[in-house]
Amino acid sequence: MKVLIVDDEAHARRRLASMLEEIDQSETSRIEIVGEAADGMTALALVRETQPDLILLDIAMPEVDGLDVVRHLPDPRPLVIFQTAYHEYALQAFDHQALDYVVKPVKRERLAQALERARTRLATLERARLWQDAPLERIGSAFARERVRPARLLVRHGAGHRLLAVRDVIRFTSVDGLTFAQTPADRPVADYTLGELESRLGAGFVRASRSDLVNLEHVQGIAGNGDGSATLTLTGGVSVHVSRRRAADVKRAIG
Repeated sequence: MKVLIVDDEAHARRRLASMLEEIDQSETSRIEIVGEAADGMTALALVRETQPDLILLDIAMPEVDGLDVVRHLPDPRPLVIFQTAYHEYALQAFDHQALDYVVKPVKRERLAQALERARTRLATLERARLWQDAPLERIGSAFARERVRPARLLVRHGAGHRLLAVRDVIRFTSVDGLTFAQTPADRPVADYTLGELESRLGAGFVRASRSDLVNLEHVQGIAGNGDGSATLTLTGGVSVHVSRRRAADVKRAIG
């Protein structure tokens, strides 16, 4: 079983590697550590390079956290065992799900149990069916109070991803099931729904309509349309329609 270790703390990575080596020596099936990553971007690159069977993945990492890593994993997706220090809600978030977690500080016996569960699943399930939206949304909901507004977000870039500064995004717009991050220079795809972005980015953005989430820093003006709706003028002359239902909220947000 090929394992990738992802944690922003060096001592945590060393501890996990040491325990994996101990477990490997006591088991008949071998464990191969194919790499270590201190951040989410490196983790995604190593997943593409090494194609691990399993990731030991920290949830709370700066900028690109564990949930972002999971959302952007390439196919075939490896199994994921989360590491979390937030035991007070971990049981509820992961109860009856196909995923596993270990609470920090990680204990050897608990890690061995999680690895055995991973071995069983690798032998019986297709990788492509292991991750589903509902479990990830529930984990994200439980983790939301620990997350802060990110300065940058992952967006698609060729076959991989890059980090895009949130301040550069004029608006996020949804078209045919895809979410685009419009900037003065380009319009990359972001693998989030507008609802997820609205919740994560907070008061700096306002929902103008079902298909548009606008960066307030890029609003240059607003004008009523005479029917209760409005039109926003954004950086670069971009115009965004504000629905009647959301017009009052948008005006309050603009101040």
